[in-house]
Amino acid sequence: MALVALASAKGSPGVTTASLVIGALWPRQVLLAECDPSGSDVGIRMTAPGGTPLNSDRGLVSLAAASRKGLGDEVVMQHSQQLDGGLDVLLGVRSPEQVGGMGGLWHPLGVTFNQMQTGDVLADCGRISSTSPQLPIIHSARLIVMVCSATGSSVAHLRERLATLVHHVDAQLGVIVVADPKKRDAVKQVWSVLDAMSAPVRHRWHLALDPVGAAFFEGQGHGRLEKTQLIRSATDITAEMASLVSAQHGFDMAQAAFPQGEWNER
Repeated sequence: MALVALASAKGSPGVTTASLVIGALWPRQVLLAECDPSGSDVGIRMTAPGGTPLNSDRGLVSLAAASRKGLGDEVVMQHSQQLDGGLDVLLGVRSPEQVGGMGGLWHPLGVTFNQMQTGDVLADCGRISSTSPQLPIIHSARLIVMVCSATGSSVAHLRERLATLVHHVDAQLGVIVVADPKKRDAVKQVWSVLDAMSAPVRHRWHLALDPVGAAFFEGQGHGRLEKTQLIRSATDITAEMASLVSAQHGFDMAQAAFPQGEWNER
């Protein structure tokens, strides 16, 4: 199986929302791992099956303590939990102060994520810089996807980060631009910036900026999630990303994303 890392170069262009929606649509078994040292958003936004709160003490920090005896699929999954809707998640730290207790976990965790036998791993790495502690996760990934908005400042920081990454990783590089579906010209301008770079960013996607769809991944959605612009744009993106990191095919995307219609009733 494979590790896919999602990150941003600046601000909050929607990495967590993108990670959640892609995880919900992923066509095979997948674990969403929160590797953002700024603190867990999933634990605040989402709930366990039945609407009960997630266990904030079970996740990356508890895994760090258990990892002293070794890492592996079973150990990682023991510290993961399931969201209402069926997605498995490894919650991140509750606050940045907890990162100090992670020790040397980041590198072996990246290797473990990329070698998981039970499924793929989507790592929400949040904002990254040259000194980010979660960089070993990025370096272990087979596909690195940078998430940005179509604003000038976001694209400028994206360009700088990609220029650095290209010299330190062997993974495939991709970019998701989160933008209003009607602002195609702004998205094309981002592609023009990438074309002018030497960084080999072959994979480029436009994810709809959709408050209605995003509300579902903030625990506030109503109606039919699969009809939203967010899901419509994310479906093809997810299918392509999944095919890039694995040769496995034959999965029912709709069934994987919405088993037994859990999301439809929200």
